[in-house]
Amino acid sequence: MNTLERLNAVIDYVEKHITEKLDLNRIAEIACYSLYDFQRMFGFIAEMTIVEYIRKRRLTLAGLDLKHKNAKVIDTALKFGYESPVSFARAFQIFHGVTPSEAKKSDVSLKIFPRLMFQIIVKEVPQVIRTDNMQINGKEYEASYFGKQDMSSWTDDYKSREFWRLENAYNDFKDKWKTGNLLPYTNYPMNIETGQVFVIDYTGNDGTVKRKYHFSDGTVWLDMLSTTEFRIESPNIIRTDKITVNDKIYEASYFGEHDMTSWSDEVASMKFWRLENAYDDFKDNKKTDFLPYSKYPMSIEPEQVFVIDYIDYEGALQRKYYISDRTVWQDMPSTTEFMLE
Repeated sequence: MNTLERLNAVIDYVEKHITEKLDLNRIAEIACYSLYDFQRMFGFIAEMTIVEYIRKRRLTLAGLDLKHKNAKVIDTALKFGYESPVSFARAFQIFHGVTPSEAKKSDVSLKIFPRLMFQIIVKEVPQVIRTDNMQINGKEYEASYFGKQDMSSWTDDYKSREFWRLENAYNDFKDKWKTGNLLPYTNYPMNIETGQVFVIDYTGNDGTVKRKYHFSDGTVWLDMLSTTEFRIESPNIIRTDKITVNDKIYEASYFGEHDMTSWSDEVASMKFWRLENAYDDFKDNKKTDFLPYSKYPMSIEPEQVFVIDYIDYEGALQRKYYISDRTVWQDMPSTTEFMLE
C-alpha cells in the first residue's frame, strides 16, 4: 500500500473502534510509521492532529446519539471515552456551541465533522495574482501574492489562508529560530524552490488573522520536500512572577496561556514560565519525558528551566518542570521533564 492507502486504513480503523480506547502506537503501526513520524505526517496532511480528528468524530457521533437515539448524557460521555459528564459537557459545548441537554431539542442544529478520505487531487498551479509590499523587522520586501485557500472543509480552527512569497529574502531569515513545524510542498498553491521565504496568513472563524513564516531550506521529510516554520522574534515576557520550588524563590518570566482545546481531550490550556538562574539547581535531577522546542511559545536556549501548568477541562492543574539540557529526541531539540527531589 502507498501512503494515502495506509492513511485511509488508519481512518477505517479509527471509525471502527471510535468508542474504544484507541492506542496511538497501534494506529501508527497501521500507517507503517513510528508514532512520532505518523503524528507529524498526519498533522501536515490533514491540518490537524490525529487526537483532534478522533475528538471531533467522537463529539459528532455523540451529538447524533443524543439527538436521534435519546441517549442519556452520562451514558454518552462514558461511551465516547470521557471520564466524567462535566468534562464531556465542556468539550461538547466548545465543539457544538450547545450543551448536551440542549442538543436533544428539535430546533437545535449540531455540528457535523465528517470522516476523512485521503486522495490525490491534480490541480493547476496558480500564477502570481499581484505584487504587494510587506515590511518585516523594519525592512520592506516585494511580496508575490498567490491567493486564498478555503480551509473550512477540513478544519474548525481556520476558515482560510493566504499565501505570499517574499522575494530575495532568504539570506535575511535563514538563521532565524525554527519552531520544528514543517509544511510539505503539497500544502502550497504554487511551485516551491529551495531558498525561498513564504508568509501565510491563517484567518480564524472569528476573523482574527494569525501570520506564520516558512522558508524552503532543503528540508526533506518522509521523502517529501517541506518548508520549515520560523519565528521572526520570540514573544515578549508578559510579566515577572515569583515561583517557589523546593523552598527556594525564583524569578519566573511568564509567557502566557495557550489554548489546547483544538489539540487535546485532556488538556484545555497550558501556561509557561521560565525560571531565571535555576539550571544548576536542577541539572542533576531525575529525568523522565521529553517536550520538543516546537511546543514552546518562546525561543529556547541551553541551560534553561521551565515551569508549565497543564489545566484540564474541569480546571484542575498539574505543574510540570522541564530543563533544556541539549537533549535531542527524534532528531528534534527537546527539553527534558525532571522530577523534584
